[in-house]
Amino acid sequence: MDPTTVRRLRKAAEAAKQAAHRARLDSCDVSDLDEAIEAVDRELANPTPNRNTLTLYLNSVARSLMLIPAARAACTEIDEALRRSGLPATWSQ
Repeated sequence: MDPTTVRRLRKAAEAAKQAAHRARLDSCDVSDLDEAIEAVDRELANPTPNRNTLTLYLNSVARSLMLIPAARAACTEIDEALRRSGLPATWSQ
């Protein structure tokens, strides 16, 4: 995975983390989202990130945030990062 793709995915994950913390979510929900985002960060730190793992976690995070109006931009950023990386964006289905 090229450095530009990794940066794009990291940026999307960070946007989701910020949106989750700004949203009025239950602390357990925020904790679950933080864990998923941390898993994305760990995967992106690998020399060869697992594309399936990234797809699973990023789509899950977007799915969790999609009904929160303030997090819509983060969902869109995840969607764009996934698609530009050649990964499936299935969160809105």
